[in-house]
Amino acid sequence: MRSLANAPLQLLRNLGAVLLLFTALRWVFFFTYRNSFPDPEASTFLWLTIQGLRFDAMTIVIANGPWILLSLLPIPWSGNNRWRSVLRILFLTVNIGLLLVCCLDLPYYGFNGKRLSSDVLGQVGAGLRELPTMLVRYWWAALVFVITTVLLVRSTRTKAVRDNGPWITRTGVFIGSLVVLFFIGRGGWQYQGLSPAHANDHVGPVWAPIVTNSAFTLGYSLTEPPLRARNWFTEAELDRVMPLRYEIHGEAQTNKPNVVLLIVESMGREYLGSLNGNSGYFPFVDSLCAHGLVLSNAFANGERSNKSMCAILAGIPSFTDDAFMNTAYAGNAVEGLGTRMKEIGYSTAFFHGGINGEYKFDSFTKACGFDRYFGKDEFGDDTFYDDHWGIYDEEFLQWSADRINELPQPFCSAMFTLSSHDPFVIPDRYKGKFPSAGSDIHESLGYTDMSVRRFFAKARQQPWFANTVFVLTGDHTFQYNEHPPWYTNPAGRFSVPIIFYAPDGRFSGSDDRVAQHLDIVPSVLDMVGYQGTIESFGQSVFKRDRPNRAYIQLGGQYRFIEDDHLLLFAGERATGLYDYSSDTACARDLRSSDPERAASMSRTIQAAIQRHAEALLRNEMVSR
Repeated sequence: MRSLANAPLQLLRNLGAVLLLFTALRWVFFFTYRNSFPDPEASTFLWLTIQGLRFDAMTIVIANGPWILLSLLPIPWSGNNRWRSVLRILFLTVNIGLLLVCCLDLPYYGFNGKRLSSDVLGQVGAGLRELPTMLVRYWWAALVFVITTVLLVRSTRTKAVRDNGPWITRTGVFIGSLVVLFFIGRGGWQYQGLSPAHANDHVGPVWAPIVTNSAFTLGYSLTEPPLRARNWFTEAELDRVMPLRYEIHGEAQTNKPNVVLLIVESMGREYLGSLNGNSGYFPFVDSLCAHGLVLSNAFANGERSNKSMCAILAGIPSFTDDAFMNTAYAGNAVEGLGTRMKEIGYSTAFFHGGINGEYKFDSFTKACGFDRYFGKDEFGDDTFYDDHWGIYDEEFLQWSADRINELPQPFCSAMFTLSSHDPFVIPDRYKGKFPSAGSDIHESLGYTDMSVRRFFAKARQQPWFANTVFVLTGDHTFQYNEHPPWYTNPAGRFSVPIIFYAPDGRFSGSDDRVAQHLDIVPSVLDMVGYQGTIESFGQSVFKRDRPNRAYIQLGGQYRFIEDDHLLLFAGERATGLYDYSSDTACARDLRSSDPERAASMSRTIQAAIQRHAEALLRNEMVSR
C-alpha cells in the first residue's frame, strides 16, 4: 500500500516546494513596497500568509494541471526513467514560468500599482527595448528569480517510483487525488471559484495586493472577456441614472481663446508643494497654481499613460484592463476634444517627443480630431534623444513652442512630456541640480518643471500667449517610492492636479470638489463657448451643480469616488465603502453602518459599467 502513495506524495512534495517559494516571493514583494502598506502585526502577518496560500495553491494546481494528470495516471510506464524525465521537464518549465511572472512583477508593480494582468501584453514592444536598462536598474529582481529557480530545481529532484498495486486501486488513488486537487484548484468549496474580489473580502483593499499573486491575476485576466454586456438597468433607467449625452451651453466668445493642454508625465498631486504644505518638486507649476484655478481633489482615471490619454482627450473611462486604443474596440468612431474644437473653428495639433507609433498615440490622437502630430521623427534631431523614450523635455517643448506659432488661431494643442518616466533620464548637465530626496524620479520632476518654465518663458514672447488658456494635469501618479500615507490608499493613489491658468487672470482660487480626467473635455468645451451635445462620462467643472464623482478601474476592481466616500466594487457587488478623506488606511468598512450610501453608490457605478460596455459594444461614443 505504501508504494501506492509514492506518486501522490512525490507530487505533493514538488507542489509544496513551489508553494513555499510563492510564499517567500509574497514577502519579498511586501518588503519591496513596505512603504505602501501599513505595518502588519504578527496576527495580521499570519492571516495574510494563510489567505495567500489559497490563491497560491489555486494558481499552482491550475498551472500544473497537465503535469498532475500525467503524474497520477495509472499507466504501465509510469516508472519509466524517460517518462519521468519528460514529466520533470514539464514541471520545471511550468513552474519556472510562474516564478518568472512573479519576479517580473516585483518591479512592474511600481509602475501600475496593481498586480500583473493581460494589459502587459500591450507593453511588450517597449518592454523588450528597455530590457537591458531594466535588468541593470532592477538587478535585484533578476537575482531573486535566479535564486528561486535554483531552489526549485534542487528541491524537486526525485527518483523514479513504480506503483505496483492493482489497476483498480491505482485508479481509485488517481480519482481521489483529482477530487482533492479540484477543490484546491478552485480555491475552496465556496459557490464561485476564487477571484481578485475575494482578496478584498477577507483582508480589505489595502492588503489585497499582498494576498494575491501575479501569476494568479495574469491568468484570471486572460480568461475574462474585456467587456460584458450588463442588464442591471433598462434603457430608460440607464438614461436617467447615467446619461451618455451631455449638453453644453458655453457662453458665446467674441474672441475665442487658444487652448494648450499640457499633460505632465507622473505629476501626481503629492509632488506639488502648494497642495501639500511643503517645497515640492514643481516650483514653477506651483506658481501657476497661485494665479489660476486649481482642482485640488482631482483624480486620474487610469494608472498608465495610454489609459489616461483616452480619458483626457476622448472622455473614455478605462474600464478594461487594457487601454481603449489597444482593445478590439479601437476602431470605433470617437469624437474627441480635437473633433469638437474643429467644429467651432479651431486648428488642432498634438505634441509628444516620444518614438512615433509608441503606444499608438499618433493614430489615437488623429481619431480624437488632432490633425497634426509632432513626435520624435518630426523633431528630427537625435542629438537630444534620451536613448529610452524620446526627446528630452526641454528641447522638445522649446521646439513645440515654435511649431505652435505656425498654427492658425484659434488653436487647440495638446502636449505630453516624457522625461519624468522611468528610468528618469535627464541631461548630464542637469544632474545634481534639482532636489532628489534620494529618488531618481524627484530629480527628473524638477527637470521637467524647469522645462515647462522655459516653455512658458518662450510662449510669453509670442502674440498668441495673452489669449491662451493653459490646462495642466499629470497623466498618472508614480508608485515606486515612499509616499505620504494618504497617497497610498485606493483613492489617493490616483490623485493628480488639474490646473486652469490664463495670463489675463480669468481663473483663480481652489476647488476641492471631486473632479477627474473625464471632466477635461466637457470643461474645455464649456470654457471656449461650445454649444451642443457631446457623448461624455464627465461633466464641466465650471457647473456648480455637477456631481462630485470619479471612476477608476484597476485590476478588475472598480473604485468609485463620490464626495468624501470611496466604494470598491468587483464582479457584481460592493466589496468596501470608506471615508477616504479621514480613514487614510481605508480600514473601517462602512457598508454595514451606512447601507443606504453603499446601495446608492453601487447603483451608480453599475450604471457607469453598463453604459461603458454598451457604448463600446454598440459603437455609441459618437452622436447619431
